[in-house]
Amino acid sequence: MKSLYKSNIAILAIFLLFFTGCEKWIDTDMNIDPDVPSDVPMDLLVPTMELSMSYQIGGIRAVKTTNIYMQYLNGVARQSYGESNYILSTTDVDDLWRRMYYQPMMDASKLIQKAAEQNSPHYAGVAKVCMALCLGTMTNLFGDIPYSEAFMGDLGVLKPVFDSQEDIYNTIEDLLDEAIIDLSSTQNTMALAGDMIFSNNRTSWTKAAYALKARYALNRGDYANARSYAGNAFSATDKFELTFGTANTEAGPIYQYATVSSYKNDIKMCSTFIDKLNATTDPRRSFYAKTVGGAYVGSTPGSEETNASGLGTYNNSASAPVVLSSYPEMQFIIAECLLRQAVPDSDAAAEAYKTAVAASVLAVTGADNTAWLDANINIETGATITLEKIIEQKYLAMYSTVVPYDDYRRTGYPALTPVAGAGAIPERFPYPQTEISYNSNCPVVTSTSQKLWIFE
Repeated sequence: MKSLYKSNIAILAIFLLFFTGCEKWIDTDMNIDPDVPSDVPMDLLVPTMELSMSYQIGGIRAVKTTNIYMQYLNGVARQSYGESNYILSTTDVDDLWRRMYYQPMMDASKLIQKAAEQNSPHYAGVAKVCMALCLGTMTNLFGDIPYSEAFMGDLGVLKPVFDSQEDIYNTIEDLLDEAIIDLSSTQNTMALAGDMIFSNNRTSWTKAAYALKARYALNRGDYANARSYAGNAFSATDKFELTFGTANTEAGPIYQYATVSSYKNDIKMCSTFIDKLNATTDPRRSFYAKTVGGAYVGSTPGSEETNASGLGTYNNSASAPVVLSSYPEMQFIIAECLLRQAVPDSDAAAEAYKTAVAASVLAVTGADNTAWLDANINIETGATITLEKIIEQKYLAMYSTVVPYDDYRRTGYPALTPVAGAGAIPERFPYPQTEISYNSNCPVVTSTSQKLWIFE
């Protein structure tokens, strides 16, 4: 009996020891993955936001698809061939939608929140510029998109409403106005760090905010303000772009697709673009395209012609930058606004046009090419300059960006002939299948020929 009593006491002691002492020997952090931190410092969020934003905005869906529509490129095989014939399915755009929302836009949302909590408006200013650019890119492709409820998953909002495109444009304007104020604030606790685009230069980020204000005011037909904003944006030496690394794993998005991936033979330079470059022996031609058989040859839009020039080093080299906006873009905006404002100033428009083309040629080639400019561009005067000429040269300058797709939908220039039998050049992207399947708020798009509000 005594033995049984001692045994029970021993068991009880062990039992009590386990429950009173467990916190002393069990690591309470054992379920925390050190490689997946729950809280990321702002200086680490900035570069991941910038990198993912640039990769998606300059990547195979936003740039490659719209550049195929705009006949810079021709898809000659597989999915790219479908795009060259205006076939873009709801599953094709899933990746762009998902990555834009889950990566740069989510990072920007977190940065804005963190900056407010930590009294660091300089971080908020950068995040708001990036959020505005992401929103502008997405709404110009899809139309109505989620924003006001887009980043409230932690609060149980799993089916966010789709804000109208007009509301999104108003939001973009508000974000950029706030960014300009934030970036100029003298009350800032944590110094801006981690910026890969402008090396933490707040003045450059303020110029970027004005550049985006100019771009989106132009889309709204607000020529007076667009011209003013463009004048406050970049100087000739400013570059709003992200340069990628030299290794294949660090390379830019177009190089990853056109050189590294298994789809590298799916796209060629399009005859429409190449013919325009050939017509004047444009000095940018050798940077935009490679030769085939000693000549620059384009593939016919919508065809499977593969005996054509490949992509040049301008965007098809490992470290090629993704251009987010630029000084040439601002000068083209100024030229258009001067021509289309209430009281047109054709002479000034012609001068801005010349400045824009010269800046593009210098940026692409690294040389002035004065003789070519004198023969082909500097001959324009106030009596000869037209909107078509401005947009035509802007088209040649803005290759490998999404801007020409916006310009085409709002002006009808350059004059492109749609692929025979494929219908009209699409006005928009379809909504992604995941959003259609899981978000009952997703609008119904019956045809990609439906015009977006901003381009009506």
